[in-house]
Amino acid sequence: MTYQNLSSIKRGVVKIGGASGNNLEYLVKELSERVKKGEEWLLVHGASSYMDNLSRALNITPKYVMSPGGFKSRFVNSTDLELFRAACSVFSIQLVSSFGQLGVNAVPLYPPDNISAVAKRKDVLRVTENGKVRLIRGNCSGFITSFRNESIFALWDLGALPVLPPLAYDEKGNGVLNVDGDRMAAAAAASVKADVLVILSNIPGLLQDPNDTSTLIKMSTLEDWTELESYSRGNMKRKLLAAKEALEGGVNSVFIGDSRQPNPIKTIFSGGGTHLCRSFTEAAV
Repeated sequence: MTYQNLSSIKRGVVKIGGASGNNLEYLVKELSERVKKGEEWLLVHGASSYMDNLSRALNITPKYVMSPGGFKSRFVNSTDLELFRAACSVFSIQLVSSFGQLGVNAVPLYPPDNISAVAKRKDVLRVTENGKVRLIRGNCSGFITSFRNESIFALWDLGALPVLPPLAYDEKGNGVLNVDGDRMAAAAAASVKADVLVILSNIPGLLQDPNDTSTLIKMSTLEDWTELESYSRGNMKRKLLAAKEALEGGVNSVFIGDSRQPNPIKTIFSGGGTHLCRSFTEAAV
C-alpha cells in the first residue's frame, strides 16, 4: 500500500492517546469528514490524563511499575479500576459531544453491556525495583485474548463511529479489566480486517534519537524489527509492540504519528509520521 492509494481507505482504526499534549480537535474534525464520505473508522482512546486529574482531585497518588522487559505501566488495583472507568467515561462523553457538534454519531462501546475485547486478568505482576525483580498482587489489568466485532459492524451499517475505551471484559466473567489502548487498537484492527491502523500521540513517530525530530524513521518493515526495537523507549515500546501485533494479524499498514498537526491522518499518510508494514514488497501493492 503506497501513500498515493491511501486516500481511498475503506476501513481504518485510529487510536488517540489520553496523555496531555494530544490535540483532540484536529482528529475529531478530520475523522468526521472521513466518516461523512463513507469511510468506516473505529476510534480507540486512552484516558491517562483524565485518570491523573481524577487522582489529584481525590488526593490519590498513582503507582507506576516497570516490567523486566522495560515496559512502564500504571498499577491498577480495584479502587483504581473504578476511577479509571470514570476517567474513560469522561473522555468518551467529550468525544461524543465533539463529534455530535459536527453531525457524526459517535457511540461508545463499554463492557459488560457491549463486549468487544475479552481479556485475561494479570493478577500478579513481575516488576523491577532497584534492580531486583519482585511480584506484586492485586492488579486489575489484563491482556486481550479475543475480540468480538459484531457491535462495531452493526454501528458501521448505521453510518456511526464506534468508540472503544481501553477496557475489556474479563474472560472468566468477573467484570471489567483495564487493558493497554495501543494493543486494543491492534486487536481491533486485525479483527475487523482494517486497511490501516493509525496510532496518534504527542510525538512525530518513531525516532532514532528521541531528542531529535530529524531522526524520524519514515518507513520500515517487520524484517527490520530488531533494529526498530533498539530505538523504542518509554511508551513507544508498547506502541511498537502493538504495531507488530497488528501487522502479524493481517493489517496492511500501521502508522505512528503526531496528533498535534492539522489533518493528522492525512498528514501521516503523506509521509509525516512512521509507516510500518510487513515488507516493502507488500507496501508497494
